[in-house]
Amino acid sequence: MWKLKPEAEGLTAKENAQWMKEHLEGLMGVVPELLSCEVGINVVDGNYDACLVSTFASLEDLAAYKVHPEHVKISSYCKKIRESRVACDWEI
Repeated sequence: MWKLKPEAEGLTAKENAQWMKEHLEGLMGVVPELLSCEVGINVVDGNYDACLVSTFASLEDLAAYKVHPEHVKISSYCKKIRESRVACDWEI
C-alpha cells in the first residue's frame, strides 16, 4: 500500500494513483511470473491512497518480478511520488 504525496511529478495524488493502477496492471502479460495483479484506489479519506494485490506461483517468481526491467521502471516512479509504503508478502 502507498500513501502518496499530495502533489508529485506534476500530478495530484489521485492522478498518480491512477497512473500506478494503469502501469502496474499493465505488467500482466509482460512479466511472465505475474499471475494476477490488481491495484485498488482508495475512494474515501484514509491512511493510504492505493493498494496492490498480486499473485505469484512462488517466492522465487516474486523475486523475479521485483527485478524485471519493466517493473523496475514503474517502481522508480512510485518511489518519487510516495510518502510511505507498506508491504506484506504471504504464502498460501
